[in-house]
Amino acid sequence: MVSLMEEPDFYNLIIPVKPRPKIIQSLDKSTGVIDMEVVKSIVKPRNLTIIVQPNSLPLYPHNQFLYSLLKEGKDSTATEAQALMAFERFLAPHNKTYKSLTEDQEEGAPWLFADYLLDNLKVVNPATGLVLENPNGYSISTARSYIDVVIKFYKWLHSSGLFFISETHKPFEFKTVTLRRGQKVNQHDILAHLNNKKLALSVQTTDLKKRFPKVESTPEHMKLKPMTEDDKDIFIEHLKIKYSKGFKKIKSLMYRLTVETGLRIEELVTFPDSGIHFPMEGADEIPFLISLANGCQTKFDKPRIINIPYDLMLELDVYLNRDDRKVQLNKGVNKLKGEYKKKVTARKEYIEKYGLANAPEEPVPVHDDYEHGRLFISARGLPYSVSTIQSELSVIRENIKMEYPHWYYRIHDLRSTFATHWLKKEAEKRGILFDILMQELADLMGHESTVTTQKYITFMRDKAAKLLFSHKKNKLAQDALA
Repeated sequence: MVSLMEEPDFYNLIIPVKPRPKIIQSLDKSTGVIDMEVVKSIVKPRNLTIIVQPNSLPLYPHNQFLYSLLKEGKDSTATEAQALMAFERFLAPHNKTYKSLTEDQEEGAPWLFADYLLDNLKVVNPATGLVLENPNGYSISTARSYIDVVIKFYKWLHSSGLFFISETHKPFEFKTVTLRRGQKVNQHDILAHLNNKKLALSVQTTDLKKRFPKVESTPEHMKLKPMTEDDKDIFIEHLKIKYSKGFKKIKSLMYRLTVETGLRIEELVTFPDSGIHFPMEGADEIPFLISLANGCQTKFDKPRIINIPYDLMLELDVYLNRDDRKVQLNKGVNKLKGEYKKKVTARKEYIEKYGLANAPEEPVPVHDDYEHGRLFISARGLPYSVSTIQSELSVIRENIKMEYPHWYYRIHDLRSTFATHWLKKEAEKRGILFDILMQELADLMGHESTVTTQKYITFMRDKAAKLLFSHKKNKLAQDALA
């Protein structure tokens, strides 16, 4: 099996520049030619760190924003460039750009990036300062500074007239606050160009940054939002009725597989076809190995065994052997071959025009026996993207909300739903405490350590304590009435 081709990455480039260059005209009296030249200045050049795209072109309009910071007095844009590069690195694989906004800010690029940062924070022991998990993740201060740069970038886009924020395209919610006269005006304020110095200033601030803790992470268990049993039933029923045919049926299988096994979304879109089989009768669940060996992109490259419900495995086997799926696979291979030929032609034309310097890398050929090894494939015959699965769930959510207005869940809530429902089921079936199930759940979820698993245990303990309190309170009330 051939692995999927990797794309080149964004990178930073440092350029010494003058923040406010002055250009004058000079006349050559002997020829009459007028030349333009930059006036010599005693001002020390400043370091402009820009972002270069994988195609070796400067990233627009991000670099214009970075240059504007130098003009305002910053000595360097290294931090801001690093933040925006992280933003673009997150968006590119999801087929999104900074313009990917809707009227629901939580589905837009900045909020999705904030989710990513929050999901990839270092876990630090507040007492010792030692990193307990995810040592290569973001510190809280870095994550906060990155999202702050993204916020300033959008404000600058709006005030510069390059991209306007509207009710249908908003990166985050705003609330109006009033400043007294004399208070400093934020140069990145969206309404700065409308402010009158003689009047009280109305500026707008965002609450997006408030999601990030100031000192230490919000208790992990408080971030969880698993479905209730009733809401899970609503979700499954909707999928079985509304997503029962064609490519919708495939997505139905994907969402059900996630909520029943706790797969991460990256594991879902790379879920392997090898190992899917007609299940033997008598088993409630079918053990299934996911690992890099069968093409599944697990976190930390850690292999693990998940348990697929019998009925779901049966449906996956039927889907795997469908004739139309085989047709789509051939279509996908032909598409990759076509893209390969285009890249070869484009590279050849570039070399003929400009030479080998900075020429695109030679593409990897696609052979007739090419297999990506993914179970779930789109109409294009290729694996689904993460953004497609996220977007489709947004559609499902809006449709369910028409009948059940309270129903609001996102893709990562499916994983926490599996974990909390599994804990409840196993604790009741075996008559044991949640804590005893910690290591078993950690193995099922693919956690690097049980520190991460602890949030699910704490969540269930808190929920059980609240139910017990409510039960006692109701009993006291009934006794008082009696």
